[in-house]
Amino acid sequence: MSEPDRPGKYDAVLGGQNLQARPPIDGAVLGSLSRNTIDLKILLQQQKWQAADLETQTIMLDLCQRKEAGFLRIEDLEKIDCFQWQTINNLWRTYSNDRFGLSIQAEIWRSVGGTAEPDWNAWCRFGRMTGWCVNDNWLYWNDLQFNLYAPSGHLPRNGAWMGWGLGDFWVGCKMLTAIVQKLESCQII
Repeated sequence: MSEPDRPGKYDAVLGGQNLQARPPIDGAVLGSLSRNTIDLKILLQQQKWQAADLETQTIMLDLCQRKEAGFLRIEDLEKIDCFQWQTINNLWRTYSNDRFGLSIQAEIWRSVGGTAEPDWNAWCRFGRMTGWCVNDNWLYWNDLQFNLYAPSGHLPRNGAWMGWGLGDFWVGCKMLTAIVQKLESCQII
């Protein structure tokens, strides 16, 4: 276990709460991921979708040591292990009643004919299905629906990997295809 991931003697006490008295978050063991996902789980439980999306971005940037840069590159996705992908996906799926999550987005990508190769037409179909593209206009993050009335797969949006303008084909489509490939290799989808 690397030094940053090794639980320290004070890791069990966060904000005055003794985590040892509670079971691990969604099967996670104490370590950097479980500490990071505590806030995400709470936000999702409270249906604070916009804050949860931002927290997902923070977690991903943290895991890839890209917080200072503020964005992820395709090669950074490999720094996130399968357990971490699964945990984040499970939290989103669980607390949205299977409406939101990375695997939901991957299923939509496949259903619109998306492959490992960037495809503008598939990207547009994906955008329409997720509600990221409305009347041929790609929405900005601030314009998304942060509620359960949003289309399936609408969240997480995560500006860390797709650029804040949702129609950003060269960034968004390439990152989405890389994420789908990672989820496939992890057997999450």
